[in-house]
Amino acid sequence: MNRQDIEQALREGLSQAGFKELTLKLQRDPFGGWNVAVISDQFRAMAPDERRQIVAPSLADVDLAWLDLLTPEEVEWAGPLPGDNKPEDLPLWPEALARGSLDEAPSILLASDLDEDLAAPLVATFYSLRGGVGRSTALAHTARILAARRKKVVCVDMDLEAPALPVLLGCDAELRANQGVVDILMTLDQGATPDYAAHLLPVPGSDGLFVVPAGRTSADYARKLRFVNPGAWYREERNPLREMMDGFKSRLPFRPDAILLDARTGITDLSGPLLFDLADIAVIVFFPHPQTLSGTELLARSILRATTARSIGNSRRLVPEVRFLVSPIPATTAPELKRRYMHRPLEWISGWLEEFNDARQHGGLDPVDANDITHFVQYREDLATSDSVVGFRTTLDTFEPVADWLQRFLRSAGEAQADSSVKAAKPQVLAELDFSAGTAEEQAGLLESFVRTESVDEALSVDIPLVLGRKGTGKTALFRFLLERGAPRAVAIHAPRALSAGRQWQLTPDGFAEAENVIARGGIGWRHFWTLYAAIALDAGAGAGGTVVRPAHLADNDFSGQGAIIDALERTRATSRGALDIHDWLRRIDAAVNTETLMLFDGLDTGFGSTAEERERRRRSIEGLFEAWMDVGQGLASLRFKIMLREDIWRQVNFANKSHLYGKTVPLKWSNQTSFLKVVMKQAMHAESFRKLPFIASVAGEPVDRWSDEAVYQAWNLLVGERMKGGQTTFTRNWVWNRLADANEDHFPRYLLQLFREAVAWERREEHRSRYERSFIRPRALTEPLVSVSEQAVVALQEEFLELDPLFKALRQAGRTPIDAAMLEPHRDLIPLAREVGLLGVYEESADEVIRFKIPDLYRLGLKMTRKGQA
Repeated sequence: MNRQDIEQALREGLSQAGFKELTLKLQRDPFGGWNVAVISDQFRAMAPDERRQIVAPSLADVDLAWLDLLTPEEVEWAGPLPGDNKPEDLPLWPEALARGSLDEAPSILLASDLDEDLAAPLVATFYSLRGGVGRSTALAHTARILAARRKKVVCVDMDLEAPALPVLLGCDAELRANQGVVDILMTLDQGATPDYAAHLLPVPGSDGLFVVPAGRTSADYARKLRFVNPGAWYREERNPLREMMDGFKSRLPFRPDAILLDARTGITDLSGPLLFDLADIAVIVFFPHPQTLSGTELLARSILRATTARSIGNSRRLVPEVRFLVSPIPATTAPELKRRYMHRPLEWISGWLEEFNDARQHGGLDPVDANDITHFVQYREDLATSDSVVGFRTTLDTFEPVADWLQRFLRSAGEAQADSSVKAAKPQVLAELDFSAGTAEEQAGLLESFVRTESVDEALSVDIPLVLGRKGTGKTALFRFLLERGAPRAVAIHAPRALSAGRQWQLTPDGFAEAENVIARGGIGWRHFWTLYAAIALDAGAGAGGTVVRPAHLADNDFSGQGAIIDALERTRATSRGALDIHDWLRRIDAAVNTETLMLFDGLDTGFGSTAEERERRRRSIEGLFEAWMDVGQGLASLRFKIMLREDIWRQVNFANKSHLYGKTVPLKWSNQTSFLKVVMKQAMHAESFRKLPFIASVAGEPVDRWSDEAVYQAWNLLVGERMKGGQTTFTRNWVWNRLADANEDHFPRYLLQLFREAVAWERREEHRSRYERSFIRPRALTEPLVSVSEQAVVALQEEFLELDPLFKALRQAGRTPIDAAMLEPHRDLIPLAREVGLLGVYEESADEVIRFKIPDLYRLGLKMTRKGQA
């Protein structure tokens, strides 16, 4: 029966029994059945059994969990009735664990979804279902790290049945009787106000770090402990537990940045509210044994259906942030043990998040990634057997990520300073920011935006004939830079199609096909073609090349189009000693040039077409290009070959003495994060109002290429903020660096600029709806366009490697990463190429085979794949 049916049956039945006025209260019990209360003055003269006899017939078909039959006077002392407290209003274990689906949850909003910061202090509850996993140790080390970062931290020992936090932090000698949490709660329960400062214990050697003990163990302490009753407090008007937390926030001599609560192990009366009500962040510590699975899963799902006591504007309620600390795991690299202790818990957590993430995506919010909210702590005997964390130095880095989880919600001094710079200038800066996100062929002002890295500087050398790089790493930007900077002189022998205007000699895929037809008739090879092609380009281009007498068989050719070039090749083939003539022609041009001149070759990857036949023609032709370098290029005095080529194509070509290019080849790699960020900073500097900001003006005298790491970070923080609030990576720069990497940890400036171009557009739209004054682009603006950037990266990779199309289809159908290697078995021949180009990375392997592959975020989002427990 539903509520309406029950109410109708009661009113009709009691009306027939002569009841004229009554009040009904009905509520579903979270554990099953209905809670029902009937209130009527006509119960006054009746015993409890008589009341039940009158009401029972109307409730014969109702699954009753609880029934109250009361007079109005009895209501005063009866306690909460059905409907007085909603299950979500009671952050106690029975109600929390019995909550239904997320469809009934009051919120799916996290603090990490907000642009604004949480008001200090941040409350973090450290909890574990079972003991021996290092919960208190993790809290103590985290507190010390935050204090070392100049945060004021109060640790509260809420493990009232087994207090030990003062011992762990080395301040137990200062503990006095009647001091601590239990006495504070008793004072509040009696209606008085405690002196909160009197209950603080300073931690030796740590400025700004304090402990509120549970209390000093004694018979009197045990007596007082009996009166700690959170279940009753949450049903009454006054709640000493909430009042105590308010006191820590407002009645200490200082305002803490963070309050860390050490909660009792297991399902205890007090730990429920600490997790489901008071915590902004719940840090769940567990060991990945199957015995812990069901309990920790139920706990995690329950936290994700709770809301904190904190309200954000317009009474929006927040779900507690949940983080997982897997501890202590064996220090091992054995694949089976790594899978058991690292992969398995990540997969568990991904499963626990699945329903929550579905609700968030349906609500337009980003899903929570298990990797971002999980940290692993390896077992250390010295740590496990220590009496105190005081004096430990080498273990602090183990808990740095846990401190980072908390600190991302705490404002830094640098962010406060940034506010004053951003507030007044944001409208103008935002209007002027313009990131050129197209290909290098399309970018205006490339010379001003070109970033000089170590690998770029090496590639610029006239002594380097071969520059390798993936699409989007900057090969064509380097080509344009060499062509446009003017010194040394450079001539484009072959250019990307978009840059071929005015180069009438340049062949298209059809032209290369005709060239091969000529070569197939014998007498010349591809190496002769490239020698002729280079000489024609130097002849047709400006400079001394055009003053050199041509071979007789080419004297009347104007090289005005593809037909003329093919005709020149045919004449060379048909002319006795024609191949020697063109070699001599190129050497005469070299002598006439008399100054170092780079002969640039780019656009070779797409210049031949994309069919299997055209790609094979490309391989043969490029082998001939390197043979030309071997035969002719190394003997030239002024002319220098500079060939831009994709790495995978280079690996496919095979020619005699290929090893002669070892040591003369530079791969374009973006392995330095600061250099990668400079790509954005150089383009941001085009905005005049950005250059005039006080900090930017102070470093603008130096070229961005020579900025220190610290200067780049400060400028970056002004532009896009310092921290990403969600996820394990604290800094926005790390978030961008990680999200824009392929499976081989290669990075692509093109996608970085695409991300910022879309982020600026997003920020302009959002700024009209909600002002943000912490940075010119809010960090959330980076997450929104990432899917679009990933889609563009997938399209670019598909265009670059058409042969991978069956594998792309298989990945889309799989829909999740990591993916079992067995699912990709039908495409085993494509896997080496997919790994080579960074589409697939190894996630799990045994001694002799890969078990599962992972797909990096750069491509995962564009493939519409979700992550399931990736490490």
